Amino acid sequence: MNDKIKRVIFGYNTKQVMACIERLRDDYEGELTKKQDRMTELLEENRMLKGQLKELEDKLLNYEEQEGYISRALVMAEKKAQDIIENSQKKAREERYKLELEKAKWKERVREIRRQMLDFERTVCETLEEFRAEVNYLTSKEISEALLCDEDILLYEENDKNIRSVS
Repeated sequence: MNDKIKRVIFGYNTKQVMACIERLRDDYEGELTKKQDRMTELLEENRMLKGQLKELEDKLLNYEEQEGYISRALVMAEKKAQDIIENSQKKAREERYKLELEKAKWKERVREIRRQMLDFERTVCETLEEFRAEVNYLTSKEISEALLCDEDILLYEENDKNIRSVS
């Protein structure tokens, strides 16, 4: 474009001016076409990026919803697990309490049986003592009677001898 336009009478050379304008117009149209093509490319790229952005926003929204569901599910699972643990601990305490009551009941039952056995042993001992005393008494009585009987026999024999000797 460094062409110098020559001067002619009454101004510049019309052909050169027109040729220069034509070149400028061609350059301008070429640049304009390039710019329009670039703008079209950029618009297409922009539309594509907006589509990708929309897809990614939708995915993000979906992931956020899933995260919410998962969070709620985890909270519910934790609460359920905590409830199960608490119920299990409560049942264990109740069962332990029942077992302690049962244990205390059996201990009391054992004490009662031991007391009854001691009472029975005392009664047996007392009965044996009474039996021994009765046996001793009867034995003494029998011995006494035997002795008395022997004395009576001796006295009878002596009396008999005395009566025979007198007669």
